[in-house]
Amino acid sequence: MKRTILILIALSRTLAWSLEIESSVTVGNLSFDVNSENALSDVPDGDPGEAFEGFWGYGGSLSATEKLGDNVYFSAGFERSDTLRNLVFTRVGFDAGFAKLAVGPFFGPFNAAGSVLTSGLSTTLRMEWPGLAFGSFRSDSTIGAGIAAPGDYVQESSEVLVGFWVPNVVLSARLASESFTYKRTASLLTVDERIRYEMIADIFKKNIPYTVRLNLGYENVKRSYVGETVAETFLDEIGAAVLGLELAATVSANLRFTLGAEASLYAWGIGKVTSPPTDMALFSAHAGFAISFNPPEEAPAEAPAGESAEAQAMESPAQDAKAMPAENAAQE
Repeated sequence: MKRTILILIALSRTLAWSLEIESSVTVGNLSFDVNSENALSDVPDGDPGEAFEGFWGYGGSLSATEKLGDNVYFSAGFERSDTLRNLVFTRVGFDAGFAKLAVGPFFGPFNAAGSVLTSGLSTTLRMEWPGLAFGSFRSDSTIGAGIAAPGDYVQESSEVLVGFWVPNVVLSARLASESFTYKRTASLLTVDERIRYEMIADIFKKNIPYTVRLNLGYENVKRSYVGETVAETFLDEIGAAVLGLELAATVSANLRFTLGAEASLYAWGIGKVTSPPTDMALFSAHAGFAISFNPPEEAPAEAPAGESAEAQAMESPAQDAKAMPAENAAQE
């Protein structure tokens, strides 16, 4: 009996010392009202639609990752964004050095009245040539019978990211999309979409506990109202050029904080949607932390910011709140 207790204590210590916890919160107003049933573009032909005014939304995430062996890890967490709504995920990942594969189910709890839970599958593959280049590919989609009755919904997201290293900088290009299709009533289906194209520069220096991320990109936000006929179907759409800045500070070998913001340089309405006023501030902000319970002598050195960002894609099935701020958004 005593031997069994000692084995359990040793096992619990091993698991606890390999645990990492991450959390973040985001807020922003580059979104449409996801609860609206009235389109801004629902106006007579020839008349301009209503102006985009920005809808304040919030997002957040909380996740934990446990290393199960030299090459295997398990992660689980919760995420919230304006586009994808609520999402709970679990994943098992395998690290072969040059390649990382993570697969697991995700669930969308309490995202619609009358629907308690939906499920889906998330898959991520990352290939890496250390010191040269890397690529990451992710696909997440709800699994089920589709959308038939009011309350049914589908969550989908995908991402392609490629990049390379130069001295003290990681340069990468990213294409990401999110969509939430929801059968609101027997006669109305709404689709929220967010597509982002961006260039990212992660700046770091050895033995300096700070990293800086700069991103410049284009974001396309859509909200479709699909009625029973073409005349009852409308599309609200805006485009925005965005610029972002994030600072990450490594307080110790086991604690890291991040703080960032992103602003629209210029936003314009597409189709019948009128562009927002030029003096309107469209932006998002996020903050987060990561705690590692690895022993100090085993805690890994601070990775370049770009490398850690891609690693997050292996842990979470939704757009990272940092990479895709909530609208988001996190969401990054």
